[in-house]
Amino acid sequence: MDSKIVKRQIWIPVGELEQAFDKKSNVLPQSRSLEGTPLRLFFENGRVVDHRFEASNRLLWREASHGRSPPWTEERYLANEVRKGIFFVDFIKHLDRATTVTLILDLNRGIFTAIAGQLPTRKEAKESLLDRAEARKELTSVQAHLVSGSINKPYQEGKTPRHESTEELIGKRVVYTYSPTECYEHVYLNSSFYTWHCLAGAERTDGVGLADTDRCHYFKLGENLYLFSWQEKIIPTLGVAIVDLEKMRSSGKIFGYEGNDFRRLSNFPIGSKARVLGQIHRQG
Repeated sequence: MDSKIVKRQIWIPVGELEQAFDKKSNVLPQSRSLEGTPLRLFFENGRVVDHRFEASNRLLWREASHGRSPPWTEERYLANEVRKGIFFVDFIKHLDRATTVTLILDLNRGIFTAIAGQLPTRKEAKESLLDRAEARKELTSVQAHLVSGSINKPYQEGKTPRHESTEELIGKRVVYTYSPTECYEHVYLNSSFYTWHCLAGAERTDGVGLADTDRCHYFKLGENLYLFSWQEKIIPTLGVAIVDLEKMRSSGKIFGYEGNDFRRLSNFPIGSKARVLGQIHRQG
């Protein structure tokens, strides 16, 4: 009987992935179009937040709910204009533990979608998948809260448009090339899960790429334009990207811990060239 060598798969922290993605990546350039633009965001849950975008990637924000005017909080932000008038804005909330905010600002329609993500504590991350399943928890310990709202005018339930959830990506198999060395394929399985597979790069060793199936969300932003977010369960990771199947590219970020000590954060931009390999048509 022939013996077979079982190849060992290595899961790396997000900080190491950042180093790999940083080499001649396909990230869009930082947009300066929002500089000098004050925006008041009205959330569907009643929250109101003022934002001021300054030069040198400075963002000032403060709560404005119920007429409050507390001091401004300053953050460093990333902004990409993925299509005319549609911006991907992302920043770490440095006063909160392991938390980021991503804003999809649709200035054309006067609406936005926000994703507040938080990484688990070490204790939460070390809870086994079996324990989480038995407790009827999500298998991923990464938190992601999505909320809609309007820009510069109060949100009106049932009247204000929103970025709606969509099934248009489901069944598609897409290859994303992030740099000359990093390449992944996605298979969008259903409304809650997708599978990723490393074809080339830091998460491929001995000719075998890492792969997993993780929790995800999809929203339609425009024709062939989608917001896609995912929460990984093995290495605590939150990813948010805008997938443009007209320009055949994606743009977004990946958020996780820089190392395995859970004290340093890695929140880095990603961008890719996209290629659709096929479409699986579901039965029923």
